[in-house]
Amino acid sequence: MEVRFSEWAEICLKEIYDHYSEEASPEKASEIVNKIIDRAETLDKYPDRGRVEDDLISLGKGHRYLLEFHYKIIYKVDSEIVIVTDIFSNYQKPAKKPKRNK
Repeated sequence: MEVRFSEWAEICLKEIYDHYSEEASPEKASEIVNKIIDRAETLDKYPDRGRVEDDLISLGKGHRYLLEFHYKIIYKVDSEIVIVTDIFSNYQKPAKKPKRNK
């Protein structure tokens, strides 16, 4: 199975990089972003292992998530493709999730 990142998920990765680059260092930012990407890419073999994302059940698209640090890697399976739709900090308000994952 192929893993792809939506445009929104790529924006999230850039924001995470920018945040940690300023707060810590570019090296630390790269380490964190790479770990998130590596974790998401493990879905190519076991896409159903993530937990159901309760906040997105109402969308009816089968969103699931994995955790890496305090980030939820939110994804759905579409045919033979795993699409990472969002990378959502657990520190954010859950009400934003449905708007970001339609």
